[in-house]
Amino acid sequence: MISELQAVYIKAGGSFLTFKDKPFSINFHALEALSKILKSVLERRQVVLANGGGSFAHTVVTKLTGRVDSRVILVECQRTTRWLNKFIVDYLVDEGIKAVSIQTSAIIVGKDGKYYVNPEPVINALRLGITPVVYGECVFTEGGFEVLSTERVFKLMAQHIKPEIFVFLMDVDGVYTCNPHVCENPVLIERIDSSNYGSVIGMLKSFEGADATGGVYGKVKSAVELSREFRVPVVLASGFDVENITKIFNKGLTGVRATVVDLRGG
Repeated sequence: MISELQAVYIKAGGSFLTFKDKPFSINFHALEALSKILKSVLERRQVVLANGGGSFAHTVVTKLTGRVDSRVILVECQRTTRWLNKFIVDYLVDEGIKAVSIQTSAIIVGKDGKYYVNPEPVINALRLGITPVVYGECVFTEGGFEVLSTERVFKLMAQHIKPEIFVFLMDVDGVYTCNPHVCENPVLIERIDSSNYGSVIGMLKSFEGADATGGVYGKVKSAVELSREFRVPVVLASGFDVENITKIFNKGLTGVRATVVDLRGG
């Protein structure tokens, strides 16, 4: 059942918020930029905010998988995801933003091969004018747990709270033809739609990384699914370019520096 509410979905990605090559590190410039973005957006819209796992959850899941009891992985995954989420929410509150942390594994559980969602805490926060902050996490299932990406959390929440747009904040300007941190001539893919998404997905899969939730390939694949299912654009852009991000919300998608995923036509 979908509520009457509509919200902007913003993901502060792990590569944006943390230094992925430094376990349990936080990029304070990213937190400052995120705060400025939210202050601008919240003047006109309601926001469902989520953060990725970055150098917190991914460090734990990647290093412990196959080496220790799965229960240890679950405990450590939840501990580190809560740790990062609490840090982010505390920072935003200190900056004057009315935000609350909502533990993902407390509102989403897996059973019989499906996920069941209790959206009421998120809905009630929005109705009170408070920004709910969920996050990618290891959630309980009948057989133990599964790593639930932030994009998957959005997909489940959007079935109850109608999305206006999805925006993924990254550490780069969008999706490139190769890793812009290491290759010589990266080209920004400005648009992904029905004409090219197959080739883009195939290209990204060829250099898929060791990220616990699938790296850039997984994020673009999820963005395609979100746009197609909910008939809204999904924007992947640098969270450090505050002016560019606020332009997306205030003036639309024309002339922005980003990758716009738009599968509304099929």
